[in-house]
Amino acid sequence: MSFRALVIFCITILCFFSCSSSPTRQPQKIAVKPTKEIIEQVKDSAYFLTQAKQYDASTKNFYQRNEYLLQAAEALQFEQQCEKSIRMLKVLQSELQDNRHITHGSLLLAECYLILSNEAYDNVEIILANLQGDYGYQGRIAALEAQLFVNKKQWLNAAKAFQDTNIDDPEKTQTIWKWVNKLTLSDLEKARLSETKLQPWLQLAIIVKRFALEPDLFNQQLVSWQSRHLGHSLVNNLPAEIQQSLLEPTIQAKRIAVLLPLSGRLANQGQAIKEGILAAYLESLDSAVLDSNNLSETSEVSNDAISSMTKTYREIRFFDSALKTAQQLNEMVADFDVVLGPLVKEKIIELRAVLPKDKILLALNRVEITPKLPVIAQLDTTEESHSPAAEHYYFSLAPEDEAQQLAQHIQKNQLVRPIIFAADNPTTQRMAAAFIATWQEIPNAIQPDLSIFTDNKNMRIQVSEKLDVAQSDKRIKQIETLADVEVFGVERNRRDIDSIVLFANPEQTALLNPIIEASLSPFARKSLSVFASSRSYSVDLNSNSLRDLRNLTFADMPWMLPEHSWQPLANQSKQLWPQRQDTLLRLFAMGFDAYNLLPNLRRLKSLPQIVSHGLTGEINVDEQGVLHRRLPWAQVAQDRVKLLAMD
Repeated sequence: MSFRALVIFCITILCFFSCSSSPTRQPQKIAVKPTKEIIEQVKDSAYFLTQAKQYDASTKNFYQRNEYLLQAAEALQFEQQCEKSIRMLKVLQSELQDNRHITHGSLLLAECYLILSNEAYDNVEIILANLQGDYGYQGRIAALEAQLFVNKKQWLNAAKAFQDTNIDDPEKTQTIWKWVNKLTLSDLEKARLSETKLQPWLQLAIIVKRFALEPDLFNQQLVSWQSRHLGHSLVNNLPAEIQQSLLEPTIQAKRIAVLLPLSGRLANQGQAIKEGILAAYLESLDSAVLDSNNLSETSEVSNDAISSMTKTYREIRFFDSALKTAQQLNEMVADFDVVLGPLVKEKIIELRAVLPKDKILLALNRVEITPKLPVIAQLDTTEESHSPAAEHYYFSLAPEDEAQQLAQHIQKNQLVRPIIFAADNPTTQRMAAAFIATWQEIPNAIQPDLSIFTDNKNMRIQVSEKLDVAQSDKRIKQIETLADVEVFGVERNRRDIDSIVLFANPEQTALLNPIIEASLSPFARKSLSVFASSRSYSVDLNSNSLRDLRNLTFADMPWMLPEHSWQPLANQSKQLWPQRQDTLLRLFAMGFDAYNLLPNLRRLKSLPQIVSHGLTGEINVDEQGVLHRRLPWAQVAQDRVKLLAMD
């Protein structure tokens, strides 16, 4: 059978399938619309296939036949039948002679690959690399390039490529804005110096990240930006979150009720948070001095003392939430504007169910948030549907956040094969699970090996096995036995891994790190990077202990690291509580940040791309009111800790 006869045969089969098969809907990424002729003339794939068959049989005009076949393939894509389009294009590819046809066919093939599968990015990248020219398809090529950059999380490159697409201006503008906002402030500043076409987006993103928490200055900068870019689509279609933030007033917390466990088994934790809240409160007052009298066990701050120190009056009262029911707590806070706390998850769930909707809640833990479905009796009522949503926020030192940031940091450093060592306890195992889940969000990521150790002896065994040191030692002994002479050999660790992640406390890490270091082969071209969370570090580590952690890279809140911006507060805290443990120090920082965040919670929620810099890290708020932290990075260099650049 000749090739042309084969093509005709395929055309006939496809005509039959196009009439008999129902389309399969597949999720699309970036919408790339087919040519207008297909939509305007309503010519389906069967029409173009018939035309192609006629030209092939009668006129032998193979150029026109190929044109119709390509239009049929595009029509099949429009009809959501990409499987058929791909089959046709693969048969047709070797028959195409014209460069424009070759480019058109390659684009259709790449577009259908991405429509059908999330695993096709490598194929699409190869197709785009082999294109000989654009031949009028610049917009569609740019759309495919943008998708490739998004898959690699190269947001600036994606925004640059998306500018050249044929997408309508409002949609294009908002998509570029979404991607530009994923850049850090330092990346935005660098891009502003080189990317001329993206100036409106870059400048607005910088203004938002720098000034959004200072309303007056933000409004001035926004007006100035609008005057510089009059008529631009981004000015005419100001992002919805910015418009919302301009309308929302800041939280005026005149009366604050703080619910903490000040007695019982969690009394120490509650007291540490209380002292952090009071420290922030007193710092906000003019001429206030932090001393032991200010941070006494009294549950209420003197009104006379407050009014004498500041013109902006805020009443703050502490309530012991231990052994109190949700209804009792609700009655206690009835006359207050803002509720800060409780700390225990069960209390938070119970309290938010009975708390009036006009009461602002900043809970000091994170709970699962599920949409509240109306009961059948409420479906016909209009009052319930128009009532405002409850304003609830959730602040927690969630260890899972650290694990997720750790996974993203390692991937950003282009490391692809980590192994994990985790202590046998619920917290570290949750962190390991969160790390693996985040790691696998990247397409084609290799699942990390996970090793759980139970004690110090088991720790050494696990490291030896996972690094293949035990197997190497066994091979050396086998050679020694066979040779019947003494063999001088050095164990070699496995070469397919590039990083090690530790989820362990400082004492365990101080044992793990030297074991790992001793297990690494001196002949390796590149040493393995060792990463850890804040659980592996303590401010009480002395020089000798730090030497055991040398070369360890870890993340922790600024408050726990050297050279932070709150040294006077740190000195006062150390004088008052010289023996305070790390956990309580971190809870003190949490209380300090929780109080300072109150006025800005609404703006942080409406603008998730902005952060508030606090003792506990860079904090942003998602659309559900959950606060997330990004921690700075540090590394142990010999006997001291040095700060690293943020991601």
